[in-house]
Amino acid sequence: MVRRTVRFLALACAVGLVTTLTACAGEREGPPGTHTLVVGDSFPTTHPFSRDGAQFFVERATELSGGRLRFEYHPSESLGAAEDFVNLARSGVVDIAMVSPGYVSSQLPLSGVADLPAMTTDPCQGALGLEPLLAEGGVLHEHDFAPDGLHPLVVGVVTGYEVMTGGGRAVTDPADVAGMVLRSSGGTIDRTVNHLGAAPVSMPVTEMYEAISRGTVDGTVLGPLSALPYRLDEAATHSTLGAQLGSFTITYSIGRSTWDGLPPDLQDVLTRAGHDTNRHLCREVAAYDAESQTKLEAGGLAFHRLDADEQRRWRAAVAPVREEWVADMERMGLPGRAALDDLLASQRAVAGQGR
Repeated sequence: MVRRTVRFLALACAVGLVTTLTACAGEREGPPGTHTLVVGDSFPTTHPFSRDGAQFFVERATELSGGRLRFEYHPSESLGAAEDFVNLARSGVVDIAMVSPGYVSSQLPLSGVADLPAMTTDPCQGALGLEPLLAEGGVLHEHDFAPDGLHPLVVGVVTGYEVMTGGGRAVTDPADVAGMVLRSSGGTIDRTVNHLGAAPVSMPVTEMYEAISRGTVDGTVLGPLSALPYRLDEAATHSTLGAQLGSFTITYSIGRSTWDGLPPDLQDVLTRAGHDTNRHLCREVAAYDAESQTKLEAGGLAFHRLDADEQRRWRAAVAPVREEWVADMERMGLPGRAALDDLLASQRAVAGQGR
């Protein structure tokens, strides 16, 4: 059978050394009846999205398939940059790719709904609430993923994005953010930063430490889980806690041509593995986020825990972002209102079920 992309060919494609993506497919024979899928993402293997997302999914799918599914996992952008994975999966260079709406907002604009401010503080409510929207027939699947030749299998959400600042400058009120330059993960978070009167700057997450340390940016909008691996407790000095400025959503999505080429029973295996991974991953993200906050605080990052009145001021400050986002989606011919309403209803259902 055809097995796509050994690592070096895929790397060549990612940097443009091969003139066409289809030239990156290589013949790799496996035992009859087996299918080998290449998985690529941008995370180090110690990151929860890798360890409890991609790696857990691979192990679960291998187990459920009785070995008929095999995987080659390439973490840490070894097959391409995060913003390239939509095209790599769609073209078949990578079979299953980490796809984040925040990194590719022009390709998956409607999926930014999950990253709007104050949607939820619970990673399980965030991720499991997205499941029906990402399933076939769901609003995000039909309007974002399917047109881009993708089929989502796994979803994970980091909630509780806060303002983290350097140089001893504390932020306690939304007005404090005005005029700042803040590193942003893009997409909907950019919209929120702009609304608060700050300037969002796009830069690789690996450059945040130096940029904050040197004062190139005033800080970042990030969750504790994402800040700890990059030791922002050594670069940033202060952080809000309770501002709820948004979330960061990732999926592991399979290219539609790869999906359609699998027999129905193996499609079912991948769906079941994704279902199990979503529940495992969201629990681990919640635990790791709390642990990360404790470690960052021990490392010297001062958290300002917003009281009820302060939290209300932050909610009021960012509340217009939702309606602005809906209006922009509708102007683009996309069902922004339906996406927001569907997600809120799904999150309420998840909360009612107690997961």
